[in-house]
Amino acid sequence: MTTAPRDPGLQPERTLLAWSRTALVLAADALLVLRTGYVHGLPGLAALGGVLALAAVGLYLHGVRRRSAVEHAPHVPASRWWMRGLTAAVVLAAAGAAWSVLVNTGG
Repeated sequence: MTTAPRDPGLQPERTLLAWSRTALVLAADALLVLRTGYVHGLPGLAALGGVLALAAVGLYLHGVRRRSAVEHAPHVPASRWWMRGLTAAVVLAAAGAAWSVLVNTGG
């Protein structure tokens, strides 16, 4: 008995769009954290915003590279190194956003 090849449907395209959306949201968060750092004179927060901006650029470039890789081999998973880096960037973004909210509300 032979099984038909698996049809991934639109899943690869949705995943690639998710990389782009995540990079965009990370960039927006980086700009907000960076602005809050400058406005309130908090160099640590401004530096965190810069790091997040670099992470957003890296994530975007990874998404472009990933799109090319998926077009040639759609079932190749992303590397663990990138996944760990993305997780660290998201945690930093959350910490920066929380810090920004606390600074702006006087908390």
